[in-house]
Formats: sequence, structure tokens, C-alpha cells
Amino acid sequence: YTTKFTLLFLILVSVSCQSDYTKLVKSELNSGKEYNTIFHGLKFGQSQKEFFETCWNLNKKGLATHGGNNQNVKIVLQPEDSTKTTEKINMLFYPKFSPENNIIAMDVTFTYVAWSPWNDKLKSEQLFPVIKDSLLKWYPGNDFINVKNVLVKVDGNRQIQLNKSSDKDVSVVIEDLAYKYNNMKK
Repeated sequence: YTTKFTLLFLILVSVSCQSDYTKLVKSELNSGKEYNTIFHGLKFGQSQKEFFETCWNLNKKGLATHGGNNQNVKIVLQPEDSTKTTEKINMLFYPKFSPENNIIAMDVTFTYVAWSPWNDKLKSEQLFPVIKDSLLKWYPGNDFINVKNVLVKVDGNRQIQLNKSSDKDVSVVIEDLAYKYNNMKK
């Protein structure tokens, strides 16, 4: 009897110790909802070749160019793209690819175009709520939750992490949890 009680107690403790984040991820992955859209025609699962073709087309339309040292793609968000700022914002991005060369995540960095170390109005602290607001508009669904000082939003298989990475940069990672945790549903 004592062994059964101890086992039951341990099971209850382990289930109740799951974080809100873990519960949310499991719930969203088990929901069957699939959100593969990232932005500007880019999606989880696209090949590296498709990524470059999409970016080339964005460049031909004048929407994108290369970022610093040709290591990412840059899009300049205009003030009318947000209700919370009157400043232009640089959006730099580049995907993470699976071993099969398919997009599994997107690293994105946002910075005010006119950022300077002496201009407190254009630091990441002021940019952060602007980016959070924009992400909630671009990706409706669940709100962000705080997970170890990083804001995280999970909708189906798509997770968005948001944090201040420096005095000037706000970092975002958009990733496919179905790829990352393909065994978590079980």
C-alpha cells in the first residue's frame, strides 16, 4: 500500500511541476493547429533554394536588400507599419536550416534605423513594446508569457521568442516546434 501511495504521489508531483510553458507547448502541439507561415512568403519547410528565390523576388520589388556583411536580409519597416512609433525600423533576418536544408526557424533582429548610443528614445527598451505589439498583430492567437526573462508566444507548432539582446537590438526567434519536439506529442 505504501509503495502505491508513494508512486501516486511522485506522479502527481511530476505532473504538477510542469511549467506553464511546458503545458502550453504540449497543449498547442496536441491541438493539431499548424502555422507554417513566417512572413513575406517565407514558411517553415521551405528549401534553402526557395528562401533565396523569395528574397531575390523581394529585392526585385524593392522590399528587401542585404544586411550587414551580406549575412542576412534587411527590410526597413516604415512608421505606418506600427501605431506605436514614428521611426523607421530595420528588420534583419536569416533562417536556421535543418540538415535537409529546409527552414526550421527564423532569427530576426529589430533596430531603429536612426539608433545612436546617446539617443535614449531609440534604444531597445523603447523598441521592445513596439515589436511586441507588431508581432501580436502579425501573428494573432495566444499572448506572450514570460519564460525566464524572455517573452514567448506559442500558437500550434509556431513559437516566437522575444527579448532585448542589447541597448539597440530586439531579438526574435520564430521556430517550428513540431520539428524541434517531434516526439513531444506522445
